[in-house]
Amino acid sequence: MVAAALLAGCSTAAAVLLDLPQEPETSQTAPGIVSRSIPSDTVADRPAIERVTARDSVLALLPRDVADGVDWMEALRRGVIDPRWSVAGEPDGADQHAFGFDFLYKGPDPMFDARFPHSSHVQWVGCDGCHPAIVRYRGEPVTMALINNGEACGQCHGPVSFATSTCVRCHEGMPAFEPITNPLGKDVVLARHGVDENVEAAFPHARFPHWRHRIRYRCTACHPSLFAMRAGSDTLTMAAMRDGAACGACHDGEVAFDLVDCTRCHTAPTEAPANAQ
Repeated sequence: MVAAALLAGCSTAAAVLLDLPQEPETSQTAPGIVSRSIPSDTVADRPAIERVTARDSVLALLPRDVADGVDWMEALRRGVIDPRWSVAGEPDGADQHAFGFDFLYKGPDPMFDARFPHSSHVQWVGCDGCHPAIVRYRGEPVTMALINNGEACGQCHGPVSFATSTCVRCHEGMPAFEPITNPLGKDVVLARHGVDENVEAAFPHARFPHWRHRIRYRCTACHPSLFAMRAGSDTLTMAAMRDGAACGACHDGEVAFDLVDCTRCHTAPTEAPANAQ
């Protein structure tokens, strides 16, 4: 099997089999900066959900899963959403679909067996989004203690995706689960440093609506090229964004609205925040 993979020239497959580090991909753009060209598709070509701005109306269009959260994979299959792989709208990601294997993590008894749908994850995240920084290619022990501490699966399945307390999503035999009160996830509130209390009171923190971006782009459009996968890992400044980094890679007045109108991001809270970064 190893010989076949090597002869075929598939370095990724060989690295998986041999548990070797991956070769970094080369890029024609500076780190953290993505192409600023406007996506080739027009608004009329895009799913209707992208023209809906009210959170409740968006939620009503999305299918739900057994835990009453958003079933993003079913939304893909039905064509309710068609998120782009990159900011430029390039048809990316086809290569990684070949590695769509699912895994079963055995528990102390069948009720606690956990199923990991790798085939679903490769529809959203590039290999470098998880490997090897979050999980090694094989032989990585994953425990609920790690996950609940924000490691392994817990790096994503918390503030920006479904919470790991919803057991039925991984443990199919679980008889009950914690209900989801916010299926689209909460906005992420960005911390501000070095500002006096008067400014804090008059000028709200910036809020990032993760759900609004997710119906338009797959995770790999922003992670990890623009933002690390772990919440709170990035330090954002307006100066850097104006130079095209982080949010500024898209919010330049061409791909998305520019950074001139402060109230587009600095808005008063309408819900409890997911976290402060």
